[in-house]
Amino acid sequence: MPFRRLVPAALCLLLLAVLTMRLGFPLIMIFGLTTLLMLGLVVPWREVRAIMAGVLASEAVLWACVAVARVRVRLNYGDPWIRLTMIFVAVALFCLWSAWLLWDGRKYDQARVEPSDAMQSMT
Repeated sequence: MPFRRLVPAALCLLLLAVLTMRLGFPLIMIFGLTTLLMLGLVVPWREVRAIMAGVLASEAVLWACVAVARVRVRLNYGDPWIRLTMIFVAVALFCLWSAWLLWDGRKYDQARVEPSDAMQSMT
């Protein structure tokens, strides 16, 4: 899988770390979890990438739920809320896009022939 498909997923994982820190989780837990998830991205297994695509898709749902909660608070106080909604929607769409890139990358990995497989088919 090309490296450029992994960069948006890594950024989304960092956004997840920022969100969990904002929600009050300790930094030491977030650092370890984010590091493990990012290392999981570079493992060449299709199954790991499928799980990571699921994590990123569920992260998009989490961002949408946080957006609804924050917009409700803004509406209750009478503060401006449209810009906040656009930011949260953009972040959720970015997470969905990066999940799609990982999911589509699984198809890319299936189409690519490994050198060891090509050598075995020749003999």
